Amino acid sequence: MQVILAMSAFVLSHVLISRTALRPWLIARLGRRVYLGAYSLLSVVLLGWVILALLGADRTVLWATPVWAYPFAAACSLLAVVLITVGALTPNPYSVAFRSDGFDPQRPGIIGWTRHPLVWGLTLWGAAHIPANGEWPALLLFGGSALFGIVGIGFLERRANRDATPAHAGLVSGLAAGHLDRNALLGTILGCVLWTVLLFAHPSLFGADPLALLKSVCC
Repeated sequence: MQVILAMSAFVLSHVLISRTALRPWLIARLGRRVYLGAYSLLSVVLLGWVILALLGADRTVLWATPVWAYPFAAACSLLAVVLITVGALTPNPYSVAFRSDGFDPQRPGIIGWTRHPLVWGLTLWGAAHIPANGEWPALLLFGGSALFGIVGIGFLERRANRDATPAHAGLVSGLAAGHLDRNALLGTILGCVLWTVLLFAHPSLFGADPLALLKSVCC
């Protein structure tokens, strides 16, 4: 029950704040930086509640973990973390981002390939963990995260097309070419470092040891 409550609070916080008139109201009064800082802090706190609730919940096995699930999770989570760090560093007026100022539609960087790198990263993170966690309530966390991300991307796409300016029309229609810029290169390096740290810290943070599980499959 606590897992459902925590997940509900996490989802509702995003729906009620970021997808209603409350978001522009808060930005107008707090400023974009303060709003994003407070919103990010709230998301981290609620996600922490979800994880703690999940670790303490009773488990119901839904399927046996296939042998490919652990390398699949490792590879996909690496790409997910890189997308998140690149998305966090790149100015992006079309999606969830820490800043929009400094965005150049003629040199959009990774945004020319995907307008939602941060959200795609979070979505892929959830999907990466589904095969290796065939139990309830883990499926609620990882499957719910992936589904929420896909729905969110659809919402962001509609908002980007609705709010696009003539200068950004090529990017919104998918015509602007992406390229590897400084933000993408730095984000990739930071993402690889963060992924490595999380890999080694995983047993202490979440219980499961992905390195031991990978060795059991590969050796």
